[in-house]
Amino acid sequence: MRILFTAVAAHGHVLPLAPLIAAALEQGHAAALVTSAGLSDVVARELADGVEHLPAGPMPVELATEAARRSGEDIMAPSVDGIGETFGGVLLDLAADDALAAARRWSPDLVVSELYCTVGPLVATALQLPLHEVRMTAPLPAPLAAAIARAAEGRYARRGLRPRDPDTVLDLWPVELRDPAIATRPDPGHVLPVRATPHRRPRPEPRWSPPPSSSGRPRVLVTLGTIFSGADMLTAVVDAVAGAPVDVVATLGLALGDAAAVDRDRTGAGGGTVTVVGFVPIDELLDDVDLVVGVGGAGTVLAALGRAIPLVLWPRGADHPTIAAGVAMAGAGVVVDDLAAVGPAVARVLDDPAIRAGARSVAESIARAPGPAEAVRVLTGRG
Repeated sequence: MRILFTAVAAHGHVLPLAPLIAAALEQGHAAALVTSAGLSDVVARELADGVEHLPAGPMPVELATEAARRSGEDIMAPSVDGIGETFGGVLLDLAADDALAAARRWSPDLVVSELYCTVGPLVATALQLPLHEVRMTAPLPAPLAAAIARAAEGRYARRGLRPRDPDTVLDLWPVELRDPAIATRPDPGHVLPVRATPHRRPRPEPRWSPPPSSSGRPRVLVTLGTIFSGADMLTAVVDAVAGAPVDVVATLGLALGDAAAVDRDRTGAGGGTVTVVGFVPIDELLDDVDLVVGVGGAGTVLAALGRAIPLVLWPRGADHPTIAAGVAMAGAGVVVDDLAAVGPAVARVLDDPAIRAGARSVAESIARAPGPAEAVRVLTGRG
């Protein structure tokens, strides 16, 4: 079969599809990915050989800038309606025509689209194809889902189409991380749990490894994701963590332009080592790590908890608050609301066996879910 994947042009949206793409190719299917031309290097380096890149749509900065221009809102703090217009309106305005044209040329048999990508559902509806949604993060709060749907509805109507629910939801998000206090939209379609798989590169390369610790100190990974990872903020968080007697590994994410502003190798105030690296697949970064400090990105949270590693989270935007609330509810980490609380939270988590037990419980839930290969077999009728 020919499987068309679609994703918003950001690492946190594309990389969760990588295991499904690899599984599809391994099973003899053809696979293509619709996302921005600006991610061509990511497709070539981070995804399996054989996937075709069908360029369409904006990069995140272009998407957010245009949405802010239209709404007049703060680009870093849009309202619920502003987020709805971003993904349900602006994204379709900038991507749908190119995506439809590319899809018609490629002739897929079915569409697999990540949760926030409204392009895939429109393509599937226009071409009358089966549609499957990948939920790689916490379920959408009901008001946000409604805002995206409202914005998208007009774009469908202009093409003589009506929005539809997916046939299947491939759910990477464990039930233990769902905060019942947050009202979410009802699950559309059949829900198929899928085991979250930390990102690793598809081709053999020397595996990155942290410098050895000769002191037996705990090792803490500081990762602010690929969006919220500027040099000043990263340095401040690292300093807060390194005040304890721990070794720290910190990643610049995609803020490579700020690399010169970050001290790469030094000794922290607590006597441990501090090592700063560029983008490294999360599967490698987690080797020999005792604790992860982050902002609450879904990929980081699932990867850490998949290895039963607890977290300290300082939510900064996007869906981070919803994710962090679920982690706290599961007893798998601690959530802080300012920089001053990071250091004490690190000490607390490292000394609290109950939090480690909470992380192990979530890890067991993740491990029980079917893997990506089984999910692809179900979607293609071979399961």
